[in-house]
Amino acid sequence: MASPKEKIQSRLEMLPWLRGRGPVSYDYGQWVDATHHLLITLFGEESSQAKGFLEVVGEGAEARGWGLPLAPGDPWGMQARLDRAEEYLRGVLASTEG
Repeated sequence: MASPKEKIQSRLEMLPWLRGRGPVSYDYGQWVDATHHLLITLFGEESSQAKGFLEVVGEGAEARGWGLPLAPGDPWGMQARLDRAEEYLRGVLASTEG
């Protein structure tokens, strides 16, 4: 069975594929939902890791990517949210290593 570190790393490894596709809002939404579910599974629903992830990607279906536009340059566009999510997950990953 994969360790928490390996599971988080696998979510990060999907980012180049997501970015290479645009990202597409449907794929991004699935990635956000699956990543949030992973954080809940690993750390708990009320954990700082799961709550913090939603703070950087947004809450609710639209904010989490379902139908969200790319909006380059918009701090709450899909590309900016993806950048924040990557930075956030790298921090969570680093905290699991310590």
